[in-house]
Amino acid sequence: MVRILIPLLILIAFQVEAQTPTCTGGLGDPIVDITFGSGLGYGPQLAGGITNMTYIANECPEDGYYTIVHSTTGCYSPTWLNVTSDHTGNPNGYFMLINASYQPSDFYVQTISGLCAGTTYQFAAWVLNMVSIQGEIEPNITFTIESTGGTILGTYNTGNIPATGAVNWVQYGFYFNTLPGVDTVVLRMTNNASGGDGNDLALDDITFRAAGPSIQPGVSGFTTDSITLCQNDTRTLGFDATVENCYPTVAYQWQQSVDSGVTWTDIPGAISVTYNRSSSAPGYYEYRLTVAQVGNIGISSCEVASAPIVVNVIAIPSPAVTIAAGMDSSCAGTPVQFTATPDSGGPSPSYQWMVDGANVGSGGATYTTSTLSSSDVVSCTMTSDAACVLNPVVVSNNLSITVTSIPVTGVSIAASANGICQDSKVVFIASPSNGGAAPAYQWSVNGAATGTDSSGFSDAGLNNGDVVSCIMVSSLTCASPVQAQPVTMVVYPLPVIGLTQDTVIAGGQSVHLNPLVSGTIASYQWSPATWLDNPRLPDPIATPEGTTTYRLTVVTTNGCVATAAEVVGVFYQLAMPGAFTPNGDGRNDVFRVPPSVPVLVYRLAVYDRLGVCMYSGEGAGAEWDGSFNGRQQPAGVYVWVLEYGNPLTKRTEMAKGTVMLVR
Repeated sequence: MVRILIPLLILIAFQVEAQTPTCTGGLGDPIVDITFGSGLGYGPQLAGGITNMTYIANECPEDGYYTIVHSTTGCYSPTWLNVTSDHTGNPNGYFMLINASYQPSDFYVQTISGLCAGTTYQFAAWVLNMVSIQGEIEPNITFTIESTGGTILGTYNTGNIPATGAVNWVQYGFYFNTLPGVDTVVLRMTNNASGGDGNDLALDDITFRAAGPSIQPGVSGFTTDSITLCQNDTRTLGFDATVENCYPTVAYQWQQSVDSGVTWTDIPGAISVTYNRSSSAPGYYEYRLTVAQVGNIGISSCEVASAPIVVNVIAIPSPAVTIAAGMDSSCAGTPVQFTATPDSGGPSPSYQWMVDGANVGSGGATYTTSTLSSSDVVSCTMTSDAACVLNPVVVSNNLSITVTSIPVTGVSIAASANGICQDSKVVFIASPSNGGAAPAYQWSVNGAATGTDSSGFSDAGLNNGDVVSCIMVSSLTCASPVQAQPVTMVVYPLPVIGLTQDTVIAGGQSVHLNPLVSGTIASYQWSPATWLDNPRLPDPIATPEGTTTYRLTVVTTNGCVATAAEVVGVFYQLAMPGAFTPNGDGRNDVFRVPPSVPVLVYRLAVYDRLGVCMYSGEGAGAEWDGSFNGRQQPAGVYVWVLEYGNPLTKRTEMAKGTVMLVR
């Protein structure tokens, strides 16, 4: 897990036994630091003999089991807390998670070596009550330090550790003295509560640190222990310290760290309570005074250390500023943004922008303008406020961009016709001005896009009042779209002819053709003119000798034309052909009701002389080709029967007769 090396006595959670030994105001580096490691999965089980509990790779161990994890969630809900990191907040930092055994026992016993004989030490460990609700059994732990022979050197009892309902790591610890000639001790943790409902805990960061006199370091002439110097400051700094009188004979050693306190090296000859630091190269330096009994100095497990004095030597900066444009070229009137990139500008540099040497925008690291020309030169002056700067004002590079003028373009459109009839097709042609090699076009009718990207557009469905326009985009650089003067169409409506339904008259009778025509009509023309009293009248009288289709053509005063047709059928006595010749010459090849006879055929049947039905059909397509079941029938007389609708009487009638099949 990540180590946070803060003197433990200043942590508010640190609880010490009531009778604290004297001369414990100073602490050394941790000589024992049991963090349980870090990782993504489960941590390894403890070495044999350390615990009487059984290891399990499960974030929810049962009674009598433990695990090494970096988190535990959803266990024994709602009894247990959800813990997502170790006590330092490292989400991958391991801790020991314990579900206590049913009987009180020593759940953690470890031999600690490498201590100094006859020296005071601080022991500490972080503990978390895993229970989240009240009323459960609370952990109660006794920490004991004893010699390998069983002599108790120090002990501390936590009392019942209460459930707070939140993740609340608490650090417990106390001080003890090693015996003369003894450098190895035994750490024993005893859980005094019984298992069952509760008595579940987490353990993290077990440390041993040498304890000794309080050390208060200082720098002559300064009221702080964190000093910032410029590289050209050649002053010698005088370090000194006030050391509590704890040892019969005391030894000193000043140390230096250049990696933020990760490692420390002794400063040769700096072995008194004072030390004069000479000027140095730029860098971040930390200094501390270590103190120990004579003979133990230099042994990290025996000495204590002061809080560090920080000296930050800052190199003399060389400010510079570089400007860049958001684009290499632009069209006239287009906003262009310039951005200044400082080097050693400090936390809040100021800027003065210039165009052709004249001041323009100021203050910010960006400058935007839309009034440049290609000959303009943009630059910037930066004033650095970096620490230790000697020459704060610097000038940037000069920068120009290519600015292209906006070309004057235009477009006009012409229509092939206006004042047209509604069914007329109109062709529009766009004529560009300064369109370049490949202008683009967008046609529109009443504001809605239509047509293709072409200089021509045609439409045969225009209505009166439609507005046709075109937008042209020149292919010249920096050209803007331009719109042509629109054309408003004048479209005349077509006349509408409403004729009566096709009618049938008896031979020799007349009929009055009486159409309904809309619009202002200039002329009427019926065709054919045969059997009409006047083909130029809107309502002539027709006396056709046979079925005739009369077509009316009208022309409005605006020249718009419409046509319509009406069939006048003429019905005489029903007359069927007396013979037919199905020889494939295209003449009289079938027997049928003549097409000129305006009757509805309900059924046409043909029989041979034996009464066998050779053919039966209905409708306008009823006809016999002289065959039966795909075989041509012999020449001779055949009987026909016709059921038809009389167009005059509007009744169904029956007719019969004979027909000669000629081969």
